[in-house]
Amino acid sequence: MSTYYSCDSHVVEPPEVFAGLEARFGSRAPRILQNPEGKRGTYIAFGKAMFSVGRLGIAGHRLDDPATQELMARGYEGLNPGVYDPVARLKVQEIDGIIGEVVYPGANMLAFSYPERDVVHALFCRYNDWLREYCSHAPGRLVGIACLPLPDVDAAIQELERTAQKGFHGFAIPCSAPPDKPYSHPDYEPFWQAAEESGFPLSMHIFCGSTLDMGLPAHWGSPTSGIVGYTMAHGAIVATIAQLICSGVAARHPRLKFVCCEFETGWLAHVLQRLDHATYRAREEASPDLTMPPSAYFRRQFHASFEDDQLGVMTRHAIGVDNLIWGNDYPHHDSIWPHSQEVLDRIFQGVPADEKHKMTSGNVRKLYGITAPPS
Repeated sequence: MSTYYSCDSHVVEPPEVFAGLEARFGSRAPRILQNPEGKRGTYIAFGKAMFSVGRLGIAGHRLDDPATQELMARGYEGLNPGVYDPVARLKVQEIDGIIGEVVYPGANMLAFSYPERDVVHALFCRYNDWLREYCSHAPGRLVGIACLPLPDVDAAIQELERTAQKGFHGFAIPCSAPPDKPYSHPDYEPFWQAAEESGFPLSMHIFCGSTLDMGLPAHWGSPTSGIVGYTMAHGAIVATIAQLICSGVAARHPRLKFVCCEFETGWLAHVLQRLDHATYRAREEASPDLTMPPSAYFRRQFHASFEDDQLGVMTRHAIGVDNLIWGNDYPHHDSIWPHSQEVLDRIFQGVPADEKHKMTSGNVRKLYGITAPPS
């Protein structure tokens, strides 16, 4: 087996994660629906927004294959057992030739934008406890990322402290802040302090914005499904990176680490160059705490994940080899599972072995403190 370690994989939350919430919160709770509004299959709904359970777990299948549509219609029954069974998941890893995964939510990606904040807090507590038990079956090979209910600062700090005590080594926050309270806002300062003191990184995953549109223009279309919206989805994390760096958050909290997850990386070298120049042109808009160009803070405190982005690998030195981490996105339909080995062989052609090792294993294991070889 290789030493590849996926920095970005997912679960599909089972019904037990949502059980009891309807009794507590009534119609405001997330719901599991069968064949809703003429759709086929099982869906998890947050208000009017919903995810297809089947679509969240079709790695290795193509969306344009009619057989895939039939598989999606089966809902939970159509999922690979490795999606919800942590023991079976180890075999799934071996099929793809990897030794471990950092694990993010599936349907609960929608929860970050759900406006019923007390519901979100309760759901994240339930999900985090379930995920901790799931990952406990294979420590080192399954590393869970706890979800935090930011922008609710007090609740996010409470859940950060609670889950850190349970052994989590990373936390997920919205990839985009609310438009009326960007991450440059001083109200977040106690949270940044608590996160820095924890010593663990904060992840910002695509489609996990404080709003469904991730702050992007409506005329672009949906970031999850529209052609322009999806193509330009990385604009959300560009804005977040600029907020965190240019407002002085990174400068004031030099030990705080951030992860930009699943936005790919081919655009990143140019954005860093342009952000440096923009800060030079409009220095009065940047915090006086900045003593270095924005790109220097990025290289000190940020990581960015990629899946099959050869352009990102080609520009790795402009980005920073130590800042890049690879993930297979299992079990989503965009995943390169079970073909990660051949994809990596292709995009890493001509890359020195030591650099390849950093980007596919060394960087992510250092970031999350995975020091011993997974057993």
